[in-house]
Amino acid sequence: MRSRIFLILLLMFLAACAPSAQTSFGSPALELFSVEPVPSAERWIIAVPNFNVRAGGVVISGQDFERQTEGFYKELGAGVADIFVNEAFRSQQFRITERAELDKVLLEQNLAASGRVDPATAADLGRITGAELLILGSLSEFGVSKTGGGGQILGVLGSSSETVTARVTVDIRVVDAVTAEILAIGSATSEVSQSNVQVDIANVMRALQAGRSGTTIIDIAVRNAIIGAINDAAASLPAKPSK
Repeated sequence: MRSRIFLILLLMFLAACAPSAQTSFGSPALELFSVEPVPSAERWIIAVPNFNVRAGGVVISGQDFERQTEGFYKELGAGVADIFVNEAFRSQQFRITERAELDKVLLEQNLAASGRVDPATAADLGRITGAELLILGSLSEFGVSKTGGGGQILGVLGSSSETVTARVTVDIRVVDAVTAEILAIGSATSEVSQSNVQVDIANVMRALQAGRSGTTIIDIAVRNAIIGAINDAAASLPAKPSK
């Protein structure tokens, strides 16, 4: 009997510690795609250049995270773009060109240093990669904060008396690769909070820069913002013309 009571109390404690997510779409935990799957033959073929990370957009414990090394924002933008590709594939809305080939094109066009593609070059880039659409993405907000305790940059945040919150905003433009016309835009903000948890910011940032996502509140916030932006853009994206 005592063991059963202990087990119930343990499960209640673990449930209380589970991450909660609040996004612009209001669903808890990891968001779902709200748009209907598109048959493979009817999906647009997209290319996803590196995301642009807005200067000053990375804020940890209330302090702007400046560029510690040259190329930090570019690597973060490339990693988030890789995560976007995974979620775009899961959305069943698009067919996707290989980013490894796209990176070669970006290097040739001397755009890799900025981590973004100007719409004026979209048509040329699209023709080179074989894409019909380009996804021009921006990580305009990336914040991690906590209530209680002292601030700490790129260390371990959170304890039994603190709540850690991650807030991420993703904006995308869907651009016609032939005409450079913007066909759809999408934007979403995800905010996820969790108490009684420790988050190793340094490890999370390294994983994001490498295009890997896990199950921390920061990973969930990034993926939810991406999913929300895809939902937003796909809802207004014109159907692919039949051949």
